[in-house]
Amino acid sequence: MRRRPFAHSTTAVSLAIALALALSAPFTLAQERPHEGAVVTIGDLARGISDAYLPFLSEFHDETGIRVDVEQLSFDALFDKMMLEFAAGTGYYDIVYLSPGFMATLIDADYVITLDDYFETHDIDLDQFLAAAIDINRYGPDDAIWAYPYLADTSVFLYRKDLFEDPDERAAFAERYGYELPIPTVDDPMTTDEFLDVAEFFTRENLYGFAYPQGGTAYGNLHILPWIWTFGGEYYDADFNATLDDPRVVAAFDFARRLQASQPPGSLAWDYGDHIPMLCDGRLAMTAGWFHIGLDANNPEVCPAVAGTIGYAPPPYAPESGLEHGYTVLGGGGLAITADSANPDAAFTFLSWMFADEERALAWYLDGGAATLSALYDAPEVLEAWPWAEAFFPVANYLLATTTKQRPTVPNSHELFEVMAETWHNVALGRLTPEEAASSAHSRIEALLAQIR
Repeated sequence: MRRRPFAHSTTAVSLAIALALALSAPFTLAQERPHEGAVVTIGDLARGISDAYLPFLSEFHDETGIRVDVEQLSFDALFDKMMLEFAAGTGYYDIVYLSPGFMATLIDADYVITLDDYFETHDIDLDQFLAAAIDINRYGPDDAIWAYPYLADTSVFLYRKDLFEDPDERAAFAERYGYELPIPTVDDPMTTDEFLDVAEFFTRENLYGFAYPQGGTAYGNLHILPWIWTFGGEYYDADFNATLDDPRVVAAFDFARRLQASQPPGSLAWDYGDHIPMLCDGRLAMTAGWFHIGLDANNPEVCPAVAGTIGYAPPPYAPESGLEHGYTVLGGGGLAITADSANPDAAFTFLSWMFADEERALAWYLDGGAATLSALYDAPEVLEAWPWAEAFFPVANYLLATTTKQRPTVPNSHELFEVMAETWHNVALGRLTPEEAASSAHSRIEALLAQIR
């Protein structure tokens, strides 16, 4: 692990002056601001979570003399830009967002460094973070930590309580489907068949039963992956052999295909957050989203048309799978220090300054950041800001501890996700049957896995 070298005096006079200053003052400027003048460039996702720490950068510069520049890009654009910079050896980025989707790719190419030594040297207590926030950044046989805890969440299912509890809606549903309209809870989630019925029932003029972003590699994969898990399927086994030629995978593709009939036109191309406007103006009966979306949905300042009507639920489960619950993707990632950074120590200084200080992390969270410190979930300021969080956090934390799975992490994960996103899009567009999709994806994934076995 590289360290910034100490500056050395070139003359006896300068050495004597330095020694005299050290003896005459408790701290010298060099001791207080060892990285004065360093510039740290971050490649991060273009989201509210990164917007929320930008106002802290000038304070950090004033305290440390370190300037932090942030470049915000979409998921796919960030991956492409990082890979170009890494391949060229430019040292452009000092810190990059490390998603599980491309974690193995960057680690196996030696593009990022482990942070275990930094945590120990800086005496960072890992127990102060959510376990999931640490686990999502571990990789390899020794469970090394490759990125600083930054974001750990999962998809919480949201539903319109006012619609689900409306007597007329309930009577109409029971008459049409022959059973009571289910209201999902942690203890009594919907089945996948019930979920399809409910989505179909609420799809009507100016209202859709369900919606979730499915655009590009990232969200095409994130849409189909948890349904495959929910039906009991996997992309590959422990020996890295593809396992997609499985009736359970066919069932998942078929479920997602049928669900697509209740989603808005264009959702197949939606990027992150593109479903929020329809949620906020009341055109969705059900959706799913990361934690901040769940909190925003009941916020009268963000979604005034539906605030106070949104309930929180776990994903549906497929009884035929033999599993006790459905699955969601462990979302988020960390901020990793690049191997060719000229200022790795300054980079870690910023990460610990920004995200380990409880008061600062709380301010970041309240302004749109993430809660990776466990203490933030009990902070009175959080419930004061978001009274509805009292109903949200028990469901969110249950899902984080129970239904989440780490997405497949192999050196060519991104290529694997490209295959799965493309395959799902072809099913949704009617170009492939579920059976054809499972067979095609199996062959293509097997060819990719053969490269790393």
